[in-house]
Amino acid sequence: MLVQPTTSKERYEVLDALRGFALFGILMANLYSFFGYNTLTSAEIVSLPVADRGVLFFIDWFIEGKFFGLFSILFGIGFGLQAARMAPDFFLAYWYRRMFVLLAIGLFHMVCIWNGDILTLYSLLGMLLPLFMNMSDRGLSRWIVFLLAMPIVMFFLHWFTSESAFWSSLSRYSAQLKVDIGFGDLSRLEMRTSDSAREVFFINALSAVPRPMSYLLSGRYPQVFGLFLIGLLLARQLPGLVKNRIPLTRTMIAAFLVGLVCSFAYAWTKAASGSYYSLTPIGAVQAIVLHIGAPLLSMGIGWVFLTAWHSAPESRFFRHLATLGRMALTNYLFQTSVSVLLFFGYGFALMGTLPFALLPLFAFGILFCQWVFSHYWLRYFRQGPLEIIWKRLAYVNRRRD
Repeated sequence: MLVQPTTSKERYEVLDALRGFALFGILMANLYSFFGYNTLTSAEIVSLPVADRGVLFFIDWFIEGKFFGLFSILFGIGFGLQAARMAPDFFLAYWYRRMFVLLAIGLFHMVCIWNGDILTLYSLLGMLLPLFMNMSDRGLSRWIVFLLAMPIVMFFLHWFTSESAFWSSLSRYSAQLKVDIGFGDLSRLEMRTSDSAREVFFINALSAVPRPMSYLLSGRYPQVFGLFLIGLLLARQLPGLVKNRIPLTRTMIAAFLVGLVCSFAYAWTKAASGSYYSLTPIGAVQAIVLHIGAPLLSMGIGWVFLTAWHSAPESRFFRHLATLGRMALTNYLFQTSVSVLLFFGYGFALMGTLPFALLPLFAFGILFCQWVFSHYWLRYFRQGPLEIIWKRLAYVNRRRD
């Protein structure tokens, strides 16, 4: 029997719908950067108009880290489901090829399109998942707790060793390269919105250089892998979760409320200080409430979504989201490519020119365009264009014994 791509009958439509929902949150979080947030000083941020600050507060409370976390959990679920339906030896060959193809796509995306890429991180960490595929539920749970606690540990490690040149090594190297290439007198915003395609390309590539260190400082490596393992754990229970309404327990309510309160505290401190990371007492509070609140609220959002699905699984709302989710890779790259054309010097150079209050309007507009494209594409093909290429390169067309 040939190892073939998952058919439409084998898919869990609720997962596609949840991916489509997560894509919207990721788009909102990414537009945060495209609108020019990272080009502002703390003083400029706290002095923004009330409407702008209201939109930013909402994103910090309900979106930042939550939908990225939800997508990470879905990635782990996908790994678990695929591992369960293939023979182990064929699966390992398939999975590693799949991750190497994703790595190639991610590196191209990060260097040539947008340095905020997540595919490179997912592919590298995804290569570690087979080491945990046969671990017991209890063993996975212990690893999850350990990994999700590590970002807080990393913050305090950075704080106590802040004088070490190691932490700023990649940033300094990137800044020196910027000078050496001849762009030392230009700001990031000037290069992002420049008429020169060369300047736009180089600031993106230079901004990608410090990204591995920023992941280390923020604890993104252990956090994402911990979320992957949550997904792997949930994949083992998925048939029951999809078929049966999830009972509401005190533990689930408490976890959701803690996530909600911690995420509110993070948004409040960020709005008050104009900073999302600082080696100060306020920065320590931010780190703690963010890394406790984001994973809990991610799972809470997923639980609310699944509960709503059980109430009306055939609703048009979920079907439209599933249309987006079936082409998650294509739509993710579509989002960033359109945003680059809108906000960078390659296109309309809108970065830094629009109020943040317009961000939701742009998000809905881009998402609607994606839905139209996905809807008509899926009339003729089972998968999105990039999904077709990805899976054809990844599948191992060998017969099972």
